[in-house]
Amino acid sequence: MNTIILVQTFGCGDLIFCQTIANRLRIQYNAKILWPVQDVYAPLAKHFPNVTMVDKALVSIDYSRRDEYEFNGTKVIPLRFTDSICNVPYTDCMKSKYGYFGWKWEEWKSHHGICRDGVKESELMNELGLNDGVPYNLISDMFQTGGTRTISITPPDNGLKNVYMKFIEGYTVIDWLTVMQQAETIHAVSSANIYLFELFPPKAIVNLYIRRPNEQNHDNYSYLLTKDK
Repeated sequence: MNTIILVQTFGCGDLIFCQTIANRLRIQYNAKILWPVQDVYAPLAKHFPNVTMVDKALVSIDYSRRDEYEFNGTKVIPLRFTDSICNVPYTDCMKSKYGYFGWKWEEWKSHHGICRDGVKESELMNELGLNDGVPYNLISDMFQTGGTRTISITPPDNGLKNVYMKFIEGYTVIDWLTVMQQAETIHAVSSANIYLFELFPPKAIVNLYIRRPNEQNHDNYSYLLTKDK
């Protein structure tokens, strides 16, 4: 086969968590990995040089199809539906993405292949006024595709500047890594950030908040976390 298409078009956290899958498949089959995503995530392509990540509108396949199939030298893998394919509860949906291939989910960090953009990270620090060395709190209250939902997070009463994560034209969530790593405290709803905290540990302890009313606890992802929560 020449190309493998991974069907997991949304969920920024899923895109990060599954990069080791993409890179293992690329090596195993010596194939190009084509990863269609929703347009809001297309800018992430710069961070994944080993994967061809494109707007899903450019790839004409049936995104609701739940089986693995091949056509014209292309294999299509329904990564989005592995929990139902593997017949596991939703709490194990992230595990199932690796279990589908017979791989250990604990190895998800091993071949993530994320390429950071140091120039944009520095520019973002400047834009947010954080290059003066003054400590700050990082607040991340948005979740769901495109940050369409938020929860209320009360900033700590420590007298520090509060910096809120948000979508800023020209920057990706991965371009926020320097901001994350240099924050004095972090208060974040459980979103794609938890995977970045795991891959690129910040100096601060992360205070993690539940995505209410969607969730009542951290059971859907707590097993993924190795740091204090």
